Amino acid sequence: MPLDHTAVRILPAGQIHGLDPSAQPKAWVDVVASANTSEDEKIEALEEILILAKDKRLAQILLEEGILDSLIWTLDRYTEKVNYDGKSQWAHPTITPNERRAAKLAASCCVTLGKTHCASIHTEGDMQLISMYQSGFVPEERQVAHMLHEVPHHVRITKLEDPTIVIPKKEIFGLRQLSLQQAEDFSQSIKAVIDGKL
Repeated sequence: MPLDHTAVRILPAGQIHGLDPSAQPKAWVDVVASANTSEDEKIEALEEILILAKDKRLAQILLEEGILDSLIWTLDRYTEKVNYDGKSQWAHPTITPNERRAAKLAASCCVTLGKTHCASIHTEGDMQLISMYQSGFVPEERQVAHMLHEVPHHVRITKLEDPTIVIPKKEIFGLRQLSLQQAEDFSQSIKAVIDGKL
């Protein structure tokens, strides 16, 4: 969930790479969550998160640090623009290449986190199910849906006249826990972003 981190110092990318590996996930989450970082910095952070999310331990840290809040925020903003009907006057209705790239990276992060989460948490103790997840027999969308259902995350509940202008102090977030069906529907739209269909 993007927050106004005016009081929090966000480390530059070069310094994050020099941190202890266990401290890097939180630092990258801070970059993505900050309203004060540039699009290029957010994209770099998403690329790093995508790499970190492949490790079970680091993926768990990312989820505990609230990475889903920012990933969902990025995807919601993107989907809002995709579904823009042109009836309202928005300042920035056009989807930029950076926004498209960030949405695709956010969706890819969700898929990677979903796979890692299900391989380590959801299937813990069930060897047959673990082998099905690791062998790729469980569809990615289903793995993402399980993660979205099992890991509560914050979503923007504020409806603004022009959602293309981000004013952190005017945005309100609430904790959401999706039903399995809602999570499955959302995971299909995440896959559509990756496939370029949304």
